[in-house]
Amino acid sequence: MNTLRRVGLWFGSLLLSVALFSLFSNLLFSGPGFFRVGTVLLIFRVTMIFALPAWCICLRFVIALKDAEGRRIWTIFLSGILIGPASLALWGLILLARGDDPHEVWEGDPLVGLGAVEMMTYALIVGFLTTSFYVIALKVLHHRSIAAKSRFNWT
Repeated sequence: MNTLRRVGLWFGSLLLSVALFSLFSNLLFSGPGFFRVGTVLLIFRVTMIFALPAWCICLRFVIALKDAEGRRIWTIFLSGILIGPASLALWGLILLARGDDPHEVWEGDPLVGLGAVEMMTYALIVGFLTTSFYVIALKVLHHRSIAAKSRFNWT
């Protein structure tokens, strides 16, 4: 599989995971009878704002590692899952160094409620979903290409 296809697969995995996260978080926070498309789109937009920079950081692993065989699968998993929470923790530390209130940075503003701890948890979930979809698709496509090569190679 060439690099451009792996990047497209990685981006498709990101879109799928953010869409699922937006749908499930809307159902979780609004309840089963209060599905609103506008709320899902807002959650999708905000999640993409935070997930796209982490996606770009993980892109170097997608380009460097051509398949998910052997120990490379664990490199892909760990980097894909932990880069989002680590970058948000770094952002929280930068906010603290600027002089922001530690309570508001880590636990959130009482009016908004989202702090760095919750955002790191959400980033962990989105990173896990994205990386899982990518690795599964990469393994399926890799095994499919091996099967196709062995089918046409009779010697």
